[in-house]
Amino acid sequence: MAKGRVEAFSYFDFADRDSGARVRRLTPPEFSCLRNYFYQKAFTSDGSRLIFGSDLDGRMNIWLLELGNGRAVQLTEGEGNAIQSAYLSRDDRFVFFNRGGSRHVRLDLETLEEEAVYEVPDGWLGYGTWVANDSCTRAAGIEMWAAHRVADSGGWERFARQFEARPRMRLLDVDLATGEARTVLDERRFIGHPMFRPGHDELMCFCHEGPHDLVDSRIWLVGRDGTDLRAAKAQAPGESCTHEFWVPDGSRLMYVSYVRGEARRSIRAFDPDTGVDEKIMAIPPCAHLMSDGDGGLALGDGAGQLGDVADKDGHALSPDPYIYLFDTRERSSRVVCRHDTSWAVHDGNTQASHPHPSFSPDGEKALFASDVSGRPALYLADLPR
Repeated sequence: MAKGRVEAFSYFDFADRDSGARVRRLTPPEFSCLRNYFYQKAFTSDGSRLIFGSDLDGRMNIWLLELGNGRAVQLTEGEGNAIQSAYLSRDDRFVFFNRGGSRHVRLDLETLEEEAVYEVPDGWLGYGTWVANDSCTRAAGIEMWAAHRVADSGGWERFARQFEARPRMRLLDVDLATGEARTVLDERRFIGHPMFRPGHDELMCFCHEGPHDLVDSRIWLVGRDGTDLRAAKAQAPGESCTHEFWVPDGSRLMYVSYVRGEARRSIRAFDPDTGVDEKIMAIPPCAHLMSDGDGGLALGDGAGQLGDVADKDGHALSPDPYIYLFDTRERSSRVVCRHDTSWAVHDGNTQASHPHPSFSPDGEKALFASDVSGRPALYLADLPR
């Protein structure tokens, strides 16, 4: 089935049995439907349209959903179109994504024409999530030396073996207009999650990937010119830090911190201007956080043992089935709704059933994923007032 195909989705609305919140399942449960990574732009700026991935045609391709009427349009076709790398441009004209580890593609949402804005050199593979700066003129990307990629085993076991292999990887700064790329960092270390600081393109961050309890300093900063490489956080004994993200106004890096043996976790924040790292508040055992524009509110997804299999020993917790809304100024939290996802791997994709909650552009809803109906699907939940 070709790009341009149109499907009419029927939404399913229900009241959450615990919070009473109105929740809408956006995508049909008989297919796998995935969201892009939680800090990538998923909605058009007016909140009327949403990009997502679906295997409606038998392959995972990128689609655009018109939220007002349920009209879904297939944007890509073929193999290797990575929804978790996809993001909308600032002006909502284009979607960018990685294809097959070999190129970064720009697709025109009106004409569906594609252009490879960056070709990965021979011997290398584009890896993981590539993230644009806030003006969508540059992309922070990661490449891995192809010979160092560990064969896929269909689950988290490959993640640990990739860490142990110490692959040669490099952090890139890619000009999205010219395709010119500059190598910012090149090292024998498993790295990922590259990002520009919003409003400050001269500063980038990335993480040391791997089982959380084997990584002694996860969050790193470096100048776009490759200078001033430094760890943002000196981790305490037994501490793991996960899923860092920039507050959209660029003021801080926020992340989840937890100490082995403790049930609760913490929201912490690092200020790159002052070097101050502080605990914001204690939270239930959430795996991922994403904030609103200034970090005053944040969404989190309660996890459990399956959500923590990136630890070499499977750091066990009682499963937590909720999406939470945190007020970081008042240090308070409220349950939005249940996600009840299994955290299972689907079709070899370790991220497919992760909720990865984020805010709608108007700040009134939470977008998240769950496989509670069998296959991964996308949901929108009303936020508590």
